[in-house]
Amino acid sequence: MKKLHALTIFTALSLLPFSSSFAEWKELGSNELMVVYVDLDTVSASGENVQILSMLDLKKPGMNPKTKQPVSSIIGINEYNCPTISYRPIEYKEFAGNKGTGKVVSDNKTPKSQFEPIVNESWTAGVFNVVCQRK
Repeated sequence: MKKLHALTIFTALSLLPFSSSFAEWKELGSNELMVVYVDLDTVSASGENVQILSMLDLKKPGMNPKTKQPVSSIIGINEYNCPTISYRPIEYKEFAGNKGTGKVVSDNKTPKSQFEPIVNESWTAGVFNVVCQRK
């Protein structure tokens, strides 16, 4: 079952930008910079780690540092380690349009990224609270 759920998350991300319109996005909250969404149907647990598909919808476009192209949303798979209160990105895509629309600005695969501590009141803290409470 875990392999099937992981495959579902991988398939959802690999089909972006199409999947962003099919995902069941739930708004977690917002601040002056962004609105944070998650797709609870993509939660997948493996031991102490939990993965989920999330989206950051920027209120004001940012800029990709390498391409210098505007970025208005980011959709990605992040993995959370509940006991250590940390996370790491697995894969993410940056989009020119809001809510995962428009041109794909970058497609980033980071499966060997290191876990980083979660900062209080950050978007990662909000997602962590959702996925680690469900576990």
